[in-house]
Amino acid sequence: MAENNQNTSGAHLTPEDYGITTPAATDNTTPAFSGGAGPNNDYGISLPIAPEGGIPAYPGNMGGGNNNDYGISLPIAPEGGIPAYPGNMNNNNNCNNCTIWPPITTLPIFPSCPGCNVSQSNAQVRFLNASTNAFPVSISIDNTTYVNNSRFGTVSNYDRISDGFHTVTVRRASGLRSVLLQQTFPFTGGQRYTMVLADAPTGGLTMTQVSNDGCANMNFNTGCYRVANFSYSGSSYDVMLYSHDAVFRNVGFREVTSYKQAMAGTYQFYVTNSNSFSVIRELPMIVIGAVTNTSFNNEPLVSFQTDIAAGNRYTSYLIGNNWSDIGFRVLTIED
Repeated sequence: MAENNQNTSGAHLTPEDYGITTPAATDNTTPAFSGGAGPNNDYGISLPIAPEGGIPAYPGNMGGGNNNDYGISLPIAPEGGIPAYPGNMNNNNNCNNCTIWPPITTLPIFPSCPGCNVSQSNAQVRFLNASTNAFPVSISIDNTTYVNNSRFGTVSNYDRISDGFHTVTVRRASGLRSVLLQQTFPFTGGQRYTMVLADAPTGGLTMTQVSNDGCANMNFNTGCYRVANFSYSGSSYDVMLYSHDAVFRNVGFREVTSYKQAMAGTYQFYVTNSNSFSVIRELPMIVIGAVTNTSFNNEPLVSFQTDIAAGNRYTSYLIGNNWSDIGFRVLTIED
């Protein structure tokens, strides 16, 4: 009779009945299988673990590195530089067959130019020589020379100076180069200044700092105009139009008037000695007046013509005197 392997006792068969050892599946893992039981319940299956936040590892990419890189070489970007990439990792910094990245360009350097505001950390300064001395002078700020061989009636271009207090020194340009004047002035970044060298009332020299940044809000088709008296101590002038309208009255020595708006155009101005009772009014705004046949109460010392362009500022400096070879002059410059 054939052998019958069926359990006739009614009990269920167990793995032990057949000599088979079936591993149990672990929670949330791949089902185990026969003959696959490993020491850590992985049953012979090596499951790679992805580095935290990195590239998932995979079988066959498990390296023997000490930094859990699992055999994957991840290039590191140089600090603050261009990200590295595979094939651009070079230990000797010798770039063979690698991409050359262009260098980072620096910001452009703005040239020094008259009248241009570079930044709020720098001011602009120029020098006007209204001194009647016959010899030329050199002018320096701190240890930097700004003007060489300056003579009466000359004005330099604007140049830069840093924000803060600076010492201005005036010396003879030749000979012993002795110091004639030394004075400290404040300079504000973003502002423009004309430093005026003139004869001091008690002899010697004096310097006045004139700011050139007024009259910013001009009306349509207007410019701005003012007058400064740096002729000699005790002088006082009226500046008038031929219509006998006073533009500025009683401008004393070392006085700089406020700017007035002026309609764009060409003007003929007249400078007379001040006469408080002869001038009826002072114009609030400068316009080209109608020509009259009346005469001036005080004879003009000098007349001069000025072209005023819309949007620009101008200052007429009254310098010199009437008793020397230098004479009395008017120097009008754009601010």
